[in-house]
Amino acid sequence: MLTGPPVRRRAKRSEALQTRLTAEEHAALRRLSDRTGIRASRLTRKAIRELVTGGVDLLNREQQAVLELARQIRLVGINLNQIARHLNRGDSASRSLAEAITELREALTESEFTWRRLVAAARARTVPEHGRD
Repeated sequence: MLTGPPVRRRAKRSEALQTRLTAEEHAALRRLSDRTGIRASRLTRKAIRELVTGGVDLLNREQQAVLELARQIRLVGINLNQIARHLNRGDSASRSLAEAITELREALTESEFTWRRLVAAARARTVPEHGRD
C-alpha cells in the first residue's frame, strides 16, 4: 500500500486580533495585498509567524515550488542509487556514468540556487513604510 506524506491539518482559527493602524500603515498593507493578491489577514498572520519563529512562512505558490524541488531532489537520489547499483555490480565507471554524475551535480546545484532564491524572496517581502511602495 502506497502512502503519501502525513496530512497536516490546519489549526482552527478561534482567536481574533484587533489592532489599530495609521492611515498610511493601512494603505501600505492594502497596496501589498493588492500587489501580491494575498488577503491582508493572511499577510498579517504570515508576519506574526515569521516574527515569532524567526523563520520564513512560505506562501502557497512558494510551498508548491518547494514541493517541486523536493520531487526533483528525490529523482536525483533515484538516479544516484541506479549509478551506485551499476558500480556495485562491477560495471566500470564509463563515460556515460561520469556524465550522469555531472548532470546530477548540476541539477542539485540548480535546486539549491532555486531554494535560496525562494527563501530570499520570502524574507525580502515587507510592508512598505509610510507612503513608500
